[in-house]
Amino acid sequence: MATWLETCQQQLIRLEKTAVLVDKLDTLCNKTQADLPADLVQKLKNEQQRLHNQLERLRANRFEVAVIGLEKAGKSALLNAWLGQEILPSARERCTFTSTEIWSAQTEHDQMLLIEYYSKEEINTLQAQRRDALASNLLSEKEKKEIQEDFEDTEKQLDAISEFTKLKNGFSQSFMDISEISNHLQEAIFKNRAQSLAIKRIQLKTVRLRSDRDIIFHDVPGFNSGILMHAEQAVDRLKKCDAIIYAKEMKQPSITGPEKEMLMVTDAEDPAIRVADKVFVVLTQVDALDDPIDFKETYEKHKNYWPAVPERRLIPVCARAHLVEFGIPSEDTLRRSKSADDKAKLKKLGITDGVPILKESVNYYIDNERALVLQKRCDALVNNMRYYASDILQKLEPIYAGFADSDSESHEDNLLGKEFNQWWGREWQRIKKDFDVWYAESIQGRTEADAIGAEHHELAALHDAYDEKIEALLSQLSTAQPEELKRIYTAGGTMSMPDSREGNYKIREELFREIQQKFETELTDELAQALQALIDQIVRKTQELLWETEEVRKTLLHSQMDEAIEQARIRHGFQVLFLRFGRVAVEAFIAKPLQARERLLHERAAEIKTLEAFYQGTNDQHKQEGRLTHYLRYGLWEKAISRIPVMVNKATRAAKAATGQDLVDTVAEVAQAVSGRGGRTTKTATVQEVVETVAAFKEELERSPEPINFEQVVDEINGDLAALEDYLKNSVFYAAGFITYCNQELERIRNRFKEIEDNERQWIGIIRTAVKYERNPRIPYNISHSKRDFRLRREIALELKEVRDSYTHLY
Repeated sequence: MATWLETCQQQLIRLEKTAVLVDKLDTLCNKTQADLPADLVQKLKNEQQRLHNQLERLRANRFEVAVIGLEKAGKSALLNAWLGQEILPSARERCTFTSTEIWSAQTEHDQMLLIEYYSKEEINTLQAQRRDALASNLLSEKEKKEIQEDFEDTEKQLDAISEFTKLKNGFSQSFMDISEISNHLQEAIFKNRAQSLAIKRIQLKTVRLRSDRDIIFHDVPGFNSGILMHAEQAVDRLKKCDAIIYAKEMKQPSITGPEKEMLMVTDAEDPAIRVADKVFVVLTQVDALDDPIDFKETYEKHKNYWPAVPERRLIPVCARAHLVEFGIPSEDTLRRSKSADDKAKLKKLGITDGVPILKESVNYYIDNERALVLQKRCDALVNNMRYYASDILQKLEPIYAGFADSDSESHEDNLLGKEFNQWWGREWQRIKKDFDVWYAESIQGRTEADAIGAEHHELAALHDAYDEKIEALLSQLSTAQPEELKRIYTAGGTMSMPDSREGNYKIREELFREIQQKFETELTDELAQALQALIDQIVRKTQELLWETEEVRKTLLHSQMDEAIEQARIRHGFQVLFLRFGRVAVEAFIAKPLQARERLLHERAAEIKTLEAFYQGTNDQHKQEGRLTHYLRYGLWEKAISRIPVMVNKATRAAKAATGQDLVDTVAEVAQAVSGRGGRTTKTATVQEVVETVAAFKEELERSPEPINFEQVVDEINGDLAALEDYLKNSVFYAAGFITYCNQELERIRNRFKEIEDNERQWIGIIRTAVKYERNPRIPYNISHSKRDFRLRREIALELKEVRDSYTHLY
């Protein structure tokens, strides 16, 4: 027969391997509860708890004995007899709420007394449970009386009890001899009522148990105490015990309801081991019987209740007699006992006090029987786990085993196959329609984009930005500042006698150079930024339509060129368009004074006509055909005398018919009519002279006079600057085709958005990838559930495979 240590080590290894399998099964069950019967899962969990409890006891290598019985059955007296000294509470004043543990100590130096106190919350719970017990009809009058006393004493002693509840670490005292703690323990339990009511657990480590074994005796509170907390403590102790010492009054052979409950708990916690295989039935207070025949009959009745318990574990005991003769009893025990009478009674009954027999029986069980019990218990645990594992595998493998060899990548690709393509086809048609509607409402201009009022309000914003930039540039010209104008005008001369024509030329030369430079750089930057803002608006809309997917902007704008290069291309486009007509306008209005523009009017006639045609300002004079040419030639927007053509024709006709004084009078009349002043008179004027005279009057009156001083020069230049600003805003903007250019660029982005999918099928790839890797939860095509379901099933399949391998290897 294997020794206990050998059996313990063998079973520890065996159960640890089984625990690995059980933990895997538990994980598996948590993921597949819908596929398994609830009762099977619960059975597995119950068995798993028993397995862990057994492993804990094996690793600790402890032998735990629960000493159970009804209140006043003599449990504590029995333990005192075992220890050989009456130190545990067992007198009439015994507090029924104290749980006592006796641990074996290896040496005398390891001996220790520990007292643990209830917390304040636990005292309140106990009082509530006492009230409930008193209100019930399940207890006898005697039991109710004891609970009533405890309840009332606790209420009276609450302040004193609270002082003990504050001791979180309780009380501890080491000792060499057990007698050293006797007085302290007796005082705590019997003399100080508040302290006794506050005690939750007493732990005593002593060499008076076998020092070569780790043994623990648990004096379990009675099941019939009526207090729920006591019953819970008893259940907890019974679940963890290796053996039971069942204290049963000799004169009460029948088993009561509370006793049956205790035995049922023991049986349920250790279903593979019969209670009879691990119980010691100790028949206490045997001295209560006087007649040998009565004793024998009563003993037989007990045997009949425990037919499977061998007689070596059905032991009559008189704890008091043993303490009086061999130990150190308390004074109360001595008063109530007469040693000679106890001996005589026991001798008459044909028995001893039974304590040595009990010790010998327990030691025999520890050295021999418990190894067999452990073997049987572990066999049952392993076999049960094997059965449950087999049952679970049989139920789960048909459902999940096929997923173990499935490729996750290919499965996810299948999820994004035909069904996804059909979904995307519908979505893409909707997206294109929504995009076109939005584009027409928010971006697109009308048919003639560069006609007056043709631009959409979004593009009108670009026009406004252009106008603001024109105003800013012209208002901030350094050359046009009064001090600078004076400086340039007087350079090379004096303010009193300057050459006004030369000053005019110099100012215009500097002004023309500055305007050209600013317009070639700063103006086009502003336009490019305004267009870029519209492009960004389109991009944001496409991102919105494609559910804010990250790759949209990069694909739409940067797939072919860098963003900086793209912006430079747009800026250059504006620059080319603006310079085509903007340069002409600046040259026409600024480069030359009024009297020096004939050549320019001839060379730029076509461009000037174009500027006239595209003018869309509010000035009615500027809108009339030919008025820009007239202004550039004469400095006036409208002819000074609208009757000049009529009068010239009249003078010509009169000259042909008149001679002498009549001709002179006719010329004077024409001159007077033209200028309101007297004309030139001559007696020898010919018809040709009359016509030339009238034409000279016309030319002189239509052209603004050449400036003869600084102020007049400045007035002429300011007038030209105002005219330039007006035409830059209301003619050059449209003549250059900025709106058309913008629309072309915006249409390019618009078409690019649709071509990326219609021709290149890129959007479907981007959306498919985002769905596959769950990068964008906004996309309304969700395969995450299917993916998670597949991954979970595959994970379960792989775990099933591991369980099967562990199961095969273990069994």
